[in-house]
Amino acid sequence: MTARMDARHERGSGTVLVAAMGVVLVAVTWMMLCLVGWTTSAHRAADLADLAALAGARAQTGGGDGCAVARATATANGAIIAECSLDATAVDFVVRVRVAVEARPRLSVPGAPSSVARTARAGPTQTQSEPQPLR
Repeated sequence: MTARMDARHERGSGTVLVAAMGVVLVAVTWMMLCLVGWTTSAHRAADLADLAALAGARAQTGGGDGCAVARATATANGAIIAECSLDATAVDFVVRVRVAVEARPRLSVPGAPSSVARTARAGPTQTQSEPQPLR
């Protein structure tokens, strides 16, 4: 009779175990989606920073305002220029931009980042002060 009583007390324990596993599965899936979203946002920010820096460098080469073109390029692609600087000498220049994009997915968790920022630079590969390689 004791074996039969133990079996009755075990009823429903499988349901609790399956429910707990379901909650863990949902939590892990949510965390993975957040990680993938943030990584995608970081890659997008890096790509847009490169694009804006290259556009600014091209404009600067043609005599235009590198930062204005970089800002317009970033804005047209859904990013915000957080910072743009132009290091120019009489011969060479370097355009540096810092671009911020909205982090995906949007989380209302305190401390979660709302945007992702990346920096890129564009300009000549060598300046006049650097020695030229021997050929």
